[in-house]
Amino acid sequence: MKSEVFNGQRFWSYFKYDFTQMWRNHVKAAIGIGLSGLILYIITVGFNLIFGGGWNGPSLGARFIVYLVAFTALELYQTRTYGYLTDRRKGSAWLMNPASTFEKWLSMILMTVIVLPVLFVAVYAVSDLLVASFDPTVGHSLVHSFGNGFRDLSSEIIDVNGDYDTNWTLWAFVPAFVAGIAANFLFFLLCGLIFKKNKILGGFVIIFLLTSVLSIVLSTLGIQNYDIEVDTFADAEVYIRKVFNIVTWVSVLIAAGLAGGIYWRLKTLKH
Repeated sequence: MKSEVFNGQRFWSYFKYDFTQMWRNHVKAAIGIGLSGLILYIITVGFNLIFGGGWNGPSLGARFIVYLVAFTALELYQTRTYGYLTDRRKGSAWLMNPASTFEKWLSMILMTVIVLPVLFVAVYAVSDLLVASFDPTVGHSLVHSFGNGFRDLSSEIIDVNGDYDTNWTLWAFVPAFVAGIAANFLFFLLCGLIFKKNKILGGFVIIFLLTSVLSIVLSTLGIQNYDIEVDTFADAEVYIRKVFNIVTWVSVLIAAGLAGGIYWRLKTLKH
């Protein structure tokens, strides 16, 4: 007897259907965002050729800035990936799909925090790598530069560990980084499911209100004026680790809370 909550075969069938629908409905936006680095390259080379600058591609800094802008655009775009569920006709058709709410929610979470970001990074990185391979005017690729930067930072941390008898690693920052990105994607996904119109604007209003309330609370508690006495590097390390652990767990809890809010929204979705 198949479980009404989760069945592997049924989930896999729905996940493939969900992926197909995602690609069919958002392929143009996906190509535009994922290939924004290549678009920058074409525009820059064309501009330089027209105005006499010769054949010169965009610098590493310019390509990195475009990457950050494109990644932010992808986060904001999550308000649209499943935003159609607030539409009466499309949302009602989605509710009739032969899968449980949990399976639909799980597919939605995997699509939002894993499939879409990974595909974007892969497309952007590969296109940038190809451009850097065939055009020396752009310098190193982003992948090559990130790799060198990661190795240099790792070496610096190893030196610090040797000097101060600590055991920091760059990998310690990964959980907080990943949880923060997941929280951003899930937040705008939830906004797309809550608001029927002006979904991105609604998300920014929520951010503004939360920031204002948090600022008032911190000001009331006097946390901005909180001082801590640090006599040795070991004391500073203990304090930094505590703060960093708090940031990591808060990021994880926020991401988990948003995922729970999305599930609750899907359970209560009616038209």
